[in-house]
Amino acid sequence: MRWLFIILAMTVQAAYSQDIVKLNEKARFRDLCFSEKIASIKLFKNEDRFSEPVIGLNSDETVTLVFDEFIRNSEPEEEYYYTVEHRDADWKESNLISSDYMSGFPENDITDIAQSQGTVIGYRNFMLSLPNENVKLKISGNYLIQVFERDSRKPALVRGFSIVEPLAAISASMIVPNNMPCMQQLAIKAGYPSLRIADAYSNLKVRVERNSGAVPDAENPVPAFVLPNSADYTRPDRNIYSGGNEYRAFDIRSLAYNGQGVARHSFENVHRVELLPDAERSAYDSRRDINGKYMIAAENYTEPDIQSEYVDVLFSFVPKMPIEGRIFLFGEFTGRSISARYEMLYIDGSYKCIVPLKQGFYNYQYVIMDKDGNLDMNATEGCFYETENVYCVYVYCRLPEDRYDRLVGWSIIEN
Repeated sequence: MRWLFIILAMTVQAAYSQDIVKLNEKARFRDLCFSEKIASIKLFKNEDRFSEPVIGLNSDETVTLVFDEFIRNSEPEEEYYYTVEHRDADWKESNLISSDYMSGFPENDITDIAQSQGTVIGYRNFMLSLPNENVKLKISGNYLIQVFERDSRKPALVRGFSIVEPLAAISASMIVPNNMPCMQQLAIKAGYPSLRIADAYSNLKVRVERNSGAVPDAENPVPAFVLPNSADYTRPDRNIYSGGNEYRAFDIRSLAYNGQGVARHSFENVHRVELLPDAERSAYDSRRDINGKYMIAAENYTEPDIQSEYVDVLFSFVPKMPIEGRIFLFGEFTGRSISARYEMLYIDGSYKCIVPLKQGFYNYQYVIMDKDGNLDMNATEGCFYETENVYCVYVYCRLPEDRYDRLVGWSIIEN
């Protein structure tokens, strides 16, 4: 299999071609990585690496960004700086100047850096927490952390988080819509007795995310009816989402034996792992997953951030017939967005992709992009109402006197 690893390694494309840029914008995917030197990006609340990056306004909570940069002998080590930008409810520019939403310096270096220890592939581990002594955030809403290379000022990565001022109470539940057995529907109500809402249809906006990411082509919910100090978004024909299937998984915490989903392991200057081949799924997979996320961990090591090895992981997808369209890996490790670095190539009857991944436990799925740029996960993974998904509901408010979208409510729904 060594020849296959070499061939696939030579076919690496630019991370974001123009068609993929347009697709990510259309699907409202915001978590992007522009550098092939960057990997293992995570953004989370406080110390919980499985948490959603949503913190309270004027609280002691923080969001933490971590990522790695590969050390290559022929290239100098990069210095990185970051900016923080306020966004509206749809993650578009909010037309505020930095002093409107933050105090401190608009550009700051990332200085919390640790070197890998004893690994075959060397890397540096970067960590950044917000707010910090250089950046204080003054208003609620959506924010983008943008990381740049210091010398070239090229963008390296983008990650989004939110700050909430809890002024709206959200009650939500999940139901199976009539005559749509593979779908899931949300019943949503928002109460806001402390807000002066004159017109809930124009002053409020609700956004729904599934498994920590945007739902492609989903429409923002609109009220079915409005009462004094509350709005009900429950209606029989809206807020309906594909149930999908549980995520696939593999375990590379140990390189001494084959973990879940692993067919074989080899070593020749670099660790390589070949996963068991995948196929289309036509039945519900009841195995528990972690909703597309991943966990960095290595057996017998106490500091996995800097002691875990990077492994070239070979994914193989074997369909019943060639797929019309392009097929990509999808999960938290891809940024829950589409990138050419995670595109599967058709070789000898199967689709294959090699990704350098840090030791740990991973969830993933396959998604097809058709010629018109539409995404379809049901063709590869199936669609079932039983699937255990996590939905996040965000409620934004913009009164006539406001200049930005305030995030006034946030809730998590699990079925």
